[in-house]
Amino acid sequence: MKITRTTSLPAGVEEAFDVIASQEHQEAKVAAQAERSSAAVTRDAGAARIRTEREIATEGMPTAVASMVGSTLTITEDQRWGAADASGARSADLDIRVAGVPLQLVGRIRLTPDGDGSSLAVDADLSCSLPFVGKKIEQAARPTIEESFDLEVQLLTERLRGGRAR
Repeated sequence: MKITRTTSLPAGVEEAFDVIASQEHQEAKVAAQAERSSAAVTRDAGAARIRTEREIATEGMPTAVASMVGSTLTITEDQRWGAADASGARSADLDIRVAGVPLQLVGRIRLTPDGDGSSLAVDADLSCSLPFVGKKIEQAARPTIEESFDLEVQLLTERLRGGRAR
């Protein structure tokens, strides 16, 4: 199942990237979504690796999910950002996996110049390889993934407008 989201940000690519690739922003992002969470950011030579983990309750999720993982599930997100290209754009490989469930979101994140600001776009494929219930699990997971992206954009925009980029 294809998931795409695009939004405008009130800052240039480098300022937005500095916030995205900050430990403070990543910790705030996952803490806003789950009580038990962690974030690790590693920056090297203009690139960055961001790895986050969230533990969320399965209450309200399809019975197939809860029966596989119990009362909580652990979501691991890995973003591998490269250095800026000649146009100033940046991109990252995105990989989100759920422990105990064959559900994953794999794709790309692009941060590109857009007038006085920048544009952040996610283009990814959500898949669940369980026979018979895989599509239902994908459909149930989609709103949560989109809400997570929207929350991250909201937090990012607030930081960029507040001047807390670093």
